[in-house]
Amino acid sequence: MPKIASGEKIQLIAEGEITGEDSLYSERTGKRKFGTSTYKVYGALAGLQEEEEAVKPYLLVWLHGMDNGIELGHLTTIQKRLRHRVIFVVPMCPQTHKGTQFNWGCAFRTRDDKKQLGFVHGKLHEGYLMALTSKISDLAYEFDAERVLVMGYSMGGFGAFQLGGFAPDAFDVVMSVAGYGLGTLEPEDAMYGAPQPASSEIFEEFLTGIASELSRVPIVLAVHAQKDSMSSFRDVKAIIKSCKETQAKRGVLHTAELLEVEDRWADSDRNRKKRRISGHHYFNFSLLDESSEDFLWSKLRKYLSQAPLRLELRPLHIARVGEEPRGGGHRSIEEQKPKELVLEILHTVQQLLHLR
Repeated sequence: MPKIASGEKIQLIAEGEITGEDSLYSERTGKRKFGTSTYKVYGALAGLQEEEEAVKPYLLVWLHGMDNGIELGHLTTIQKRLRHRVIFVVPMCPQTHKGTQFNWGCAFRTRDDKKQLGFVHGKLHEGYLMALTSKISDLAYEFDAERVLVMGYSMGGFGAFQLGGFAPDAFDVVMSVAGYGLGTLEPEDAMYGAPQPASSEIFEEFLTGIASELSRVPIVLAVHAQKDSMSSFRDVKAIIKSCKETQAKRGVLHTAELLEVEDRWADSDRNRKKRRISGHHYFNFSLLDESSEDFLWSKLRKYLSQAPLRLELRPLHIARVGEEPRGGGHRSIEEQKPKELVLEILHTVQQLLHLR
């Protein structure tokens, strides 16, 4: 296992590339490939005592937005806020491949991105989602991670929802900041100008086929401002509501919460050359500044101390958009395969132990 040099706050310890050949899905189909997607792995243990540096780390996957990156100093601040040793996995969204563009696992043709509506007209690319989540699970095993978290801002928040819904048992935490979903409930004459009712139908399918699977993740958090005019508060509120409703149906003791950014902080980010009032600039407030401690991090640390561990071993089928989902509740015993049934029982035992 790679180690961080003594005295280093954050250090690059590995890097690599995720290709279509990494995906079981692409092996099965032989065709569904995607463009180059690199990743870097950093270790961070700033502000920790010697005994704290030796504990099992959190593995935190950071998904970038349209700006294509995050400063290392920001990763260090996030690690300090978590008050834990952290291994950061920072992938890059796949490059365009044979005319197909990507918003993480959402793939669309250039012609479908008019008015930046690729997130409406696109489809979830199972090959890439499989390859990336497989790589994350491999790294979590390699570093013996205590917890696995996926977070992102804007497009990265969209990606966090995608990964958490595709492989919920691989994650302890899914956190979307200023994110969105596939499709939208927003009226055609507002915000995106997306065609209705088609966009709402796509979004509802996303809720039943993907978003409801987020209920299997122990902690799901969404950070959003009602004032945000670039990412829909309405849609994210619906995602969290769907997650809570499915949790209630399944009887699981998980956390799903929407943390609302007040209007006065929605454009509070500093050092932007062209200040556009869009309500979409609360990265520093919610993640880095002192304000983030009470607003987010103290809550997340508490949830992590109480949440059951992820169940990464359970096999899971994710229905494609338009297919009949399996996410509406547990199947009957007669419908489950023996291995899956055992894992469901283990999950129930874990929940009961958590109540004690």
